[in-house]
Amino acid sequence: MTGIPPGLTLPAEILGAAGKYDYVDHFAVESGKEIRHFLADFFMYRPGWLRALFLLRKPLALALGIKHSLQADRLITPGDIPFVLGESLLVFRVVAAEDGRYWAGAADDVHLFALLAIVCERTGQGGYRHRVMTFVRYKNWRGPFYFLLIRPFHTLVVKAMAEGAR
Repeated sequence: MTGIPPGLTLPAEILGAAGKYDYVDHFAVESGKEIRHFLADFFMYRPGWLRALFLLRKPLALALGIKHSLQADRLITPGDIPFVLGESLLVFRVVAAEDGRYWAGAADDVHLFALLAIVCERTGQGGYRHRVMTFVRYKNWRGPFYFLLIRPFHTLVVKAMAEGAR
């Protein structure tokens, strides 16, 4: 586990929502976009190689009883980004949101619970630094097995999505 970035605090509802995390990662990118525009572009990032990875993932997900998948054909705009507790977008359900901070649970499935957190900080140059974090808690033997197989791709995908949203 790589851990929560030093100096970054998460609200109690996030820490309580997932309990103990088995995996945490963090990527930061500089951008000129405020959080809603960054999130819309983050969720819309779907190049051919990413769609191909999700197609390759499908048989593994079916074999392990994993239900969710991204809706690759949906257009997402900044106005579509929900900031109300419990509202959903794709496989994500808002756990907590406020100006500059966004936490959404995803993959609350039979094998694991995953939480996406994006914190937007102003930089001295008038832009933003977006910290993109993933928190994962395994629920049973399928969680670590599945995540071991997809972890290298997870890292590649999340970094690419963050870079693509810049």
